[in-house]
Amino acid sequence: MDESDKELIDSFLDGSDAAFERLYERYRQPLYGYLRNMLRPADADDVFQQSWIKVCSALPGFRADGRFGPWLFRIAHNLAIDTFRRNRRRGGIECANADADRPVPDEPWHELAEKELQRKLEEALTELAPEQLAVFRMRHEKISFRVIATEQRCAVPTAIMRMQYAKKKLKRILEPFRGER
Repeated sequence: MDESDKELIDSFLDGSDAAFERLYERYRQPLYGYLRNMLRPADADDVFQQSWIKVCSALPGFRADGRFGPWLFRIAHNLAIDTFRRNRRRGGIECANADADRPVPDEPWHELAEKELQRKLEEALTELAPEQLAVFRMRHEKISFRVIATEQRCAVPTAIMRMQYAKKKLKRILEPFRGER
């Protein structure tokens, strides 16, 4: 029988490292996937580790009536936004590799067009507000608007509107490129 998050947290706080390992395994892949789609690989690794370090130190103050998953994602999200902003100030923005699942093109010019499209998309993503970028990335991971709203501490309609604004802005920015293809 699977233990609830609360039971695992209580066991960890009572000294059980195994309980924390089970909690970590439960959330490891979803959290890393979310961060990997939001940040460069090296940054995603760093934020992933920082998130778990922060969780360990903050668990004694975790509200028992709160849900652990959204709380964990909020911590990771805040750290990711800090990293994103720090990279923006340094001028070193690099978005996660969004074309990892695309098939290999048959002709060399298709590859060039795909690389150009990826570059244009990365540039366009830098124009989004951090909240819009986060919603865009989470929806790319097929995370529900309900979970996104909980993660962003907003109403579901607000999360949906952020996605709509993000799509509208990306479409406007990328529209000139559509004519080039």
